[in-house]
Amino acid sequence: MHLLDADHGLRLPEPRDVEALYRYKNDPEVTASLVGFSRGYSRADIAAWIEAHRAARDEVLWAVVATKSDACLGHLGLYRIDHRCGSAELGVLLGDRATWGAGLGTRCIRFAVDYGFEQLALRRLHAEALATNERSLRMFDRLGFVEEGRRRQAQLREGRYVDVVEVGLLRDEHRAAREAREPREAHGA
Repeated sequence: MHLLDADHGLRLPEPRDVEALYRYKNDPEVTASLVGFSRGYSRADIAAWIEAHRAARDEVLWAVVATKSDACLGHLGLYRIDHRCGSAELGVLLGDRATWGAGLGTRCIRFAVDYGFEQLALRRLHAEALATNERSLRMFDRLGFVEEGRRRQAQLREGRYVDVVEVGLLRDEHRAAREAREPREAHGA
């Protein structure tokens, strides 16, 4: 298990996660702020989804879990990993509302960025967020992601078409930001 903090970690998804992911992926409040997720899922769909992602050769998928109980709180992934071009898409779903607004999403994305750049030697990561998902867009901005494009009116939410914002981060940008941050952190600034 990869520890994100004292209370949260990442591990491979397992069949026992189906029930939690079924609840999260069918919860309108959870899915309202995510790109995609526009239809419901059965438990069989979720079980097949877990197996398909575990078997995919161009993905890395983790279950986000509570370390004490091992309860699934959501998932984190690097998708469409292209080693030739050195790129991947990243995404996170936190379905347990108790985790919202506490920085867990930021810790997840930070882990995926470090993993993608350091372990997989990728040079570019990208993600998508609904233009209405201000919390995600602020998080990506804080982590150094740059808006690369906008797909206008690309998703339908509650009877309204919403733009999808595409963000990206290059390994060199990430390194430069980390190096600039580390001296300040070492001096308590």
